[in-house]
Amino acid sequence: MYYVNPIIKNFFRYGQPEGRGKYVRLDQNENPDGIPQWLFDKAMSKVTPEYLSIYPEESKLTEDYAAVIGLKAENIALTDGSVVAMGYVIKVFGEPGKDLLCVTPTFGMYKVYADMQGMNTKFVHYEKDFTFDINKLLAEINDSTSLVSLVNPNMPIGNAYTQDEIRKVLDKAKEHNALVIVDEAYYLFHKETSIDLLKEYDNLVILRTFSKMLSMPGLRIGVVISTAENAQYIRNYKPHYTVNAVALAVAEEMVANYDRVVKELSEKFEAGKAYLLNALKETKYSFIPTEGCFVCITPKHKTAEEITAELKNRGILIFCGKGDSAGFLRVTIWDKKYMEMFMKELVSIDVA
Repeated sequence: MYYVNPIIKNFFRYGQPEGRGKYVRLDQNENPDGIPQWLFDKAMSKVTPEYLSIYPEESKLTEDYAAVIGLKAENIALTDGSVVAMGYVIKVFGEPGKDLLCVTPTFGMYKVYADMQGMNTKFVHYEKDFTFDINKLLAEINDSTSLVSLVNPNMPIGNAYTQDEIRKVLDKAKEHNALVIVDEAYYLFHKETSIDLLKEYDNLVILRTFSKMLSMPGLRIGVVISTAENAQYIRNYKPHYTVNAVALAVAEEMVANYDRVVKELSEKFEAGKAYLLNALKETKYSFIPTEGCFVCITPKHKTAEEITAELKNRGILIFCGKGDSAGFLRVTIWDKKYMEMFMKELVSIDVA
């Protein structure tokens, strides 16, 4: 029998759901409308047969994005999505046999990558009211810790960690030679970042994505942000030409118009969020306060599974909570028109 890596052999990973295009997609924290049309048109004007005949070149986007966030190109490594970025970080900095420490529930790929790296995953749970005590996480950092992961704001719960809390984690991790990953996939909905902490901490790696507020998950652009030394380690591991040319064309145009794009998309999100949270209060639904583009709602009469299935029958996809978030409906927050559609159907379905 030929060799198969035993860690990979003992995995069985299911594919992501497909055939979603015909639905109103409020299940995976996407913007159903995508990027503004004017941005799409400008970017696509660059995509010619000749443009596609050249291997992709990342330096312009790297330099321009670094300038937008107040850093240098040496602090940046581009990846084909932030889910790949976290895999790179765990592969480069995760010590086999040691611990990845993270909260639960959170984004599930951290544990998957840790398992593949031969690491142990230690979870710190939320309180019963879904608040999080950072002191419980600090108490778990020790000499067995190699990596600490904080998604900020965290998905699926939606809480945000303060910069003072993150600083405490960085300090404790540094005492034990551990690296801290701050995953800022949803930071543009909260608008607080740990970028400034890079001036003080060499054990900090920040991940970002163009998939959430920037609304282009189909093109797969992620960013690793850290010290120049750490970013170079990621570039050492990363294969060449992994970010495709079409993704670069759109991302370059987006970064060239960054303030305008973020303003337009933020206005739609904020209007949708204001409507949805007010509607939930008016209809007396309980939900967890959120700083992300999603909210966990407790059904009143039907089960989360029943409501999710019936919403799908009516053309709307949402996420049915599982594991530590079982019983919740997780709904993507976006444009007001989709929030109105969701609330109308929820109220008509969730009846005694």
